[in-house]
Amino acid sequence: MPIPILATAIFCALFFAVQITSIAIAIVRLRRKAPPQLGDYPPVSLVRPLCGIDNYTAETLLSTFELDHPCFEILFCVADASDPVLSLIKDLMAANPAIDVRLLIGEDRVSANPKLNNVVKGWRAASHDWVVIADSNVLMPPDYIQSLFASWRADTGLVASPPIGSRPRGFWAEIECAFLNTYQARWQYIVDSFGRGFAQGKTMLWRRADLEAGGGIEALG
Repeated sequence: MPIPILATAIFCALFFAVQITSIAIAIVRLRRKAPPQLGDYPPVSLVRPLCGIDNYTAETLLSTFELDHPCFEILFCVADASDPVLSLIKDLMAANPAIDVRLLIGEDRVSANPKLNNVVKGWRAASHDWVVIADSNVLMPPDYIQSLFASWRADTGLVASPPIGSRPRGFWAEIECAFLNTYQARWQYIVDSFGRGFAQGKTMLWRRADLEAGGGIEALG
């Protein structure tokens, strides 16, 4: 067999084996588990950086107010006092007066990353030892916080979650969802399954003392 054909056959076989392995790992990691219970979880500060209004923003931010966790506070962070999302947040706060929520406006220039500069004030203002940082376009199920704690172990420093894309609008949004929900998720499961943990900023659960010991939130810059 000519060398180019042999090399191509070997490459295809290896790629196929990797694909099958990644699918098997995803099946194992995603096998149905009992839903997390409320249990005796600690209080949580939930920090959500905001910038502008995107598709479904009203729905995703409303889900923050509808969590089942017994004790949590919400810290909405906005860098610009003229941001149009402010009116939406104020309406949600007025409609949910029983929820412990604060709106923080301003920016701390600790890095070249605008999102981090927006988040810093929320991290500093958080009242609790456990902090969740979640993007504004994350739609949270009622057991969102319990699900994060269900993955915490004694040797865990951070819980992150690969995002699932849903309800795309337009061709390129369809492409993004296809990538997020297949290749990216499976490759991240492979990396994590072999002990190479990663952090993805869409959803993150931190224990404050762990990050502070590593230089504080500013070190993420």
